Amino acid sequence: MYSEQPLDIIWDDVSSIDQSLLATLTKMGLAPRPINIHSLSNSIADLTGPVILSICADSFASVDAMMNLVKSFPFKIFTVLRVHPHQFELGLDALKKGIDEVICEGQDTEKKWEDIAAHARVGLLKGDSYVFVDELSQHLLALIERVGASEVTALMNGPTGSGKEVLARLTHDFSPRRNGPFVPVNCAALPEALAESLLFGHAKGAFTGATKTTIGFFEQAEGGTLFLDEVGELPLQIQAKLLRALQEKEITLIGSAESRPVNARIITATNRDLRHAIRVGQFREDLYFRISTFRINVPGLRERSDDILPLSNFFLVKYGNGQQVPNLSPDALTKLLGYEWPGNVRELENVIQRAVVLSDGNDITADHLFFDDPVYDVPTTGHEVRAGFTTPAYDVPSETRAPSANAFYGANEGEQPSYGSVEGDQSRSGLQSAMDANEFRVIAETLRNSRTRKEAAARLGISERTLRYKVSRMKDRGIDIPRRKWA
Repeated sequence: MYSEQPLDIIWDDVSSIDQSLLATLTKMGLAPRPINIHSLSNSIADLTGPVILSICADSFASVDAMMNLVKSFPFKIFTVLRVHPHQFELGLDALKKGIDEVICEGQDTEKKWEDIAAHARVGLLKGDSYVFVDELSQHLLALIERVGASEVTALMNGPTGSGKEVLARLTHDFSPRRNGPFVPVNCAALPEALAESLLFGHAKGAFTGATKTTIGFFEQAEGGTLFLDEVGELPLQIQAKLLRALQEKEITLIGSAESRPVNARIITATNRDLRHAIRVGQFREDLYFRISTFRINVPGLRERSDDILPLSNFFLVKYGNGQQVPNLSPDALTKLLGYEWPGNVRELENVIQRAVVLSDGNDITADHLFFDDPVYDVPTTGHEVRAGFTTPAYDVPSETRAPSANAFYGANEGEQPSYGSVEGDQSRSGLQSAMDANEFRVIAETLRNSRTRKEAAARLGISERTLRYKVSRMKDRGIDIPRRKWA
């Protein structure tokens, strides 16, 4: 439970820790690390947060200097300031400027640190929505870590509310650009007339009202990550300019004749079938291959049921009053686990938030849980219904699930892949072999359930020529091609 999660404390060694205080902190699940507060870089290299930062007022010339140090941390911290009795005004000023807690020297009672630990856990966890308990989620996390560490362009594909932005942020946090900005953009919310200006910026005088040169989201993300959510909603004209920005790594402001270099990693996301959008002329094929160097299929909440209860506890902490976190009764747990969650994590958050209000801070029972009316029927077959179209929702076979999490990967159709056997070629990496096995299975299932070769190719989002090539390669590897329904 969150109230038991251990936390490290970066402890300003200007204030010593005696055995009694150490025992008190340990009892609270806190592990102090005495450190010279002005030479942190090497001492905290193995920490990724969240942590408690305990600092002494005597270590700083002013509250502003103290806040500069606090803001420099690359991860989440909960700050405790230790003051002397005569520094009351300084402690008050620090609280106004953002310090989380102030404690007076000599007041290290068990009750005081129990309150600090509780507030720290709630404060740190309210913003930490990375919940990966289900086995499927853990494999996804491992894949996100690998993708994040590279500079590869990634496309997150999954249903609405499944947590694509959370994963994009985590990809950024795992990347060498983690200290740079993360700029999220909802492409569906961009006004069509202003989309180009907002993305790429405009020069002074470019149009009526352009009184100064303004940079766009690309330049705001310089040195960091630009996350384009709902990328499939961009107009075709903007798609063309986005393609050039990705290819040339430079942009041209509206009203300017000069190009500017940009250094931002692009991560995109969509809940649409972009291959279908390509076929109907709503999305550029060349842009699709540019943004989907690595395609990650994000599963819905119903496919990772072991995440439901941890996420529920997280939302209880988030929407509780900060003092006493409500508990879920056994009948409430049964009701949560028995639901299909067509709205995914976002729907679960709504359900828990309503339950907290209705329970009035007491324990939550099944009577406090009210589910949203589904927009679409919950799929009961092997297909997933999203936004008016149907796409195969294939599960990954158990023998290929770990450790590569290949269920989340989609191979690019434009590349000529090198194939291994379904069982795995020993000369290939485990990740590549697992991805090949998954691709074989998807092709085989599509062939089995299609009436014609043309229909199978369309469902796979590839040309008939590419399909023939892939089938030929499968035969070369000894894969049995299923009986087809076409004549």
